[in-house]
Amino acid sequence: MVAMELAEELDALGHTNRVVALGLAHDGGRDPELPPLVARVGVGLDVLVADAWRLRRLLRREPADVVLAHGGWAVQVAAIATPRGGPLVVWQRILGFPDEVWRTGRRKWWEIVTRRVDAAIALTRELEEELRQLHFAGPVWVIPNARRPERFATLDRVAEAEWLRREVGVDVDVALIGFVGHLVDQKRPERAVEVLSRLRRSGHRAHLVVAGGGPLADELAGAVRAHGLSDHVTLLGHRPDVERILAGVDLLLLTSDVEGIPGVAIEAQMAGCPVVTFPLGGVAEVVQDGVTGIVLTGHDTASMAEQTLHLLDDPARRLRMGEEARARSLQFSTGRTAKTYADRLATLRPRAGSGR
Repeated sequence: MVAMELAEELDALGHTNRVVALGLAHDGGRDPELPPLVARVGVGLDVLVADAWRLRRLLRREPADVVLAHGGWAVQVAAIATPRGGPLVVWQRILGFPDEVWRTGRRKWWEIVTRRVDAAIALTRELEEELRQLHFAGPVWVIPNARRPERFATLDRVAEAEWLRREVGVDVDVALIGFVGHLVDQKRPERAVEVLSRLRRSGHRAHLVVAGGGPLADELAGAVRAHGLSDHVTLLGHRPDVERILAGVDLLLLTSDVEGIPGVAIEAQMAGCPVVTFPLGGVAEVVQDGVTGIVLTGHDTASMAEQTLHLLDDPARRLRMGEEARARSLQFSTGRTAKTYADRLATLRPRAGSGR
């Protein structure tokens, strides 16, 4: 979604962009507007080679000036696929490296990949610093994550809360807490269930709404049953109307192990939804602690449950946070970010023989 929204905004500025997926989604699904180069799920050497071969063929048919690779897998494919003298490769860094990259021979591989990169865009300064540790000497531009605000602008939180309560079947006096994201290891969705369990044990009437699909869906459903919370958790699966979910819940939990600048935090702020989050990457640039949500000091579900309880018991404070979140979120609009991308990319010198 980020890539597609950015491409549309850059098109509006007079550029020409095409977005392609390297493979299928975690569950094997595909977006009809985003054709995959390879109809497979997962990663591995064979998939890397297949992706690179297909991308090189595409670049021969449709010459380009720049390949903007969103994420670590995409930049590995681009590094192999782009011929010498071909389009520039710009690495859009989203997440940091796991610790094992720095302790094993994998670092050498990433140094090789980095030598094929002409410039990089990092969501945070920490991501820029990692690139420098790989001896990358090219330009690195720190540009935050972004979303289009239009689909959030007209949301009425009172009306959306009434709609969501009807959908999940809970009374008006039951607090709604939300988790939105892919159900993958990085996001740690089971922690949201742990927070709900603590709230229920403290005597608080609360219901967890989970929007998102992924490989951990069955495992998460098992965790719900193990905690005895089947009547107090609604697993919605993938939802195309996530903005309504964010506008309908009382607050959002962000429970990941790692993030760059989490897009769901931006979406929540645009929907006027306070966020309770672990200290993740650049999340504090989006969620202002005590003003638009709560940024905890550690990855502790007990502390998250405690702060969640305080917010649920103070509706006036939640309202102030939501209003302030909406006002501040406009700085993360895709339109504003696209202009920054266009300005930065225009400073790159095309290689001889590139697209235009």
